[in-house]
Amino acid sequence: MKNVFIDTNIWLSLYHFTNDDLSQFERFKNMINQNINLIVPQQVYDEITRNRENKILDALKSFDLKIPKDPVFCKGYNHFAELKDALTSVKKKFDEFKKEIEKDIINEELPADKVLKSFFDIVEFIPCDKYVEKAYNRYKIGNPPGKNNSYGDAINWECLLDNINNGEDLYLISSDKDYSSLICNDNMNEFLVKEWRNKKESKVHFYSTLVGFLNEHVEEIQLKEEIKKQEYISMLINSKSFMETHGLVALLKKYSSWTKADIAKICCALVYNAQVKWIIRDDDIFDFYNTILSNVKYDEVGECAKKAFEIIKEIDVESSEGDCETEINDILE
Repeated sequence: MKNVFIDTNIWLSLYHFTNDDLSQFERFKNMINQNINLIVPQQVYDEITRNRENKILDALKSFDLKIPKDPVFCKGYNHFAELKDALTSVKKKFDEFKKEIEKDIINEELPADKVLKSFFDIVEFIPCDKYVEKAYNRYKIGNPPGKNNSYGDAINWECLLDNINNGEDLYLISSDKDYSSLICNDNMNEFLVKEWRNKKESKVHFYSTLVGFLNEHVEEIQLKEEIKKQEYISMLINSKSFMETHGLVALLKKYSSWTKADIAKICCALVYNAQVKWIIRDDDIFDFYNTILSNVKYDEVGECAKKAFEIIKEIDVESSEGDCETEINDILE
């Protein structure tokens, strides 16, 4: 039986899954207590509950419909009234639909809510109070995982160390950079790998995406949209032409959900692939990266993302200076 730990950020990513992918993932539930020992610390459940609304709000940011303001001269056209009525009707239907969604959000009846409930109804949460002091101490002496005076990850790690039998491997799925290597996001932090090996006399297997774990161990479950997204990201990293980069960015713009691992890989494409970096000033490429980075905090991302932040900031400064110079020239003229 495989001991599997799914981190909070992976559970919360379900709110961005399509219904088809949610249905596929729900099949994973049938494997619990058969050949999967799903480990869920109380800390993870509490983190999901605390961060649920923020995750949903993030997904809803662009879900809005506004009727455009019409210049006075538009009203003289024959089709103006007909168009205005049509827009008003669409806006009314949209608002009704959005209220229906908001009701499901309040009642925790979203498709992802139902999937999460179906999993957590069949597992026992592991109490974590006794791990708080250990987690605090390891954070204070600088041992991972942990960041910014937050040691929730450390609580989960101490819980895993205490609840998995010696000699048994752990399969850990997380997009959190606190668990990953500074050199390669797809590898686990070397300190944690060695700590697990020394204390548990076994191995820890690390996956930065749910797709990575399922592809390797549960072939019958296929998260089609997530797999497609990962393929596009990989292709962007290896893009061999400006045209290919533009095409891939257009495809990736269709997605609104990005894990920290996704963001790290996308930013590495910008930093290390000239076929991306040399056209970052093109409107579509700049808007894509600017939108992604606007939803994360600088001090919570890895080195690639930090470098991407600096590239975007530099372009913003240049643009602002250019706008200011244009305004001055206009005034002088």
